[in-house]
Amino acid sequence: VLSTLLFFLFPGTDVGVSGGGASKENAAVTPITAQPSLLTTPEPWHLLVTQTPAKEKAKEGETVILNCHFNSPQRPSLPDLSVKWYKEDEKGQMDLLENNVTILPNNSRIFMSGDLSQGDASLVILNVTTSDHGIYFCEVTLPDRKVVTGDGTKLRIRRALGNI
Repeated sequence: VLSTLLFFLFPGTDVGVSGGGASKENAAVTPITAQPSLLTTPEPWHLLVTQTPAKEKAKEGETVILNCHFNSPQRPSLPDLSVKWYKEDEKGQMDLLENNVTILPNNSRIFMSGDLSQGDASLVILNVTTSDHGIYFCEVTLPDRKVVTGDGTKLRIRRALGNI
């Protein structure tokens, strides 16, 4: 009588297993709902791009180093990535360095000094001038085309005294 009653209350359930069918169904459903993120991103790149300092001041003629470090907890070595540095100021955005190479014509004042294999993409600006004012951004593009950008470093240049 109990079997017949259970069958009417739960049609389609295998009553002979005495409730085992329901727990098997739940077990089959659990992995699918518990791991949707793994299914949508087969190779997650968790990259952190850190720029320091947030603000930098220099005097005309000085050399400035803008630090940019990146790391991925999953992959200590990150091959095939590219780094781009760009500057934003009142005139807009200007690319300074792309695919790890300076792209400004006739400009050897700006170059990348860091060792990319160590996660260092720091930028050096030699003999700064007031035209170097602006916010500098370090942008790293991963092999899967994901782009991660640092928070930026605001560079202010003071005029050197005595230059009239």
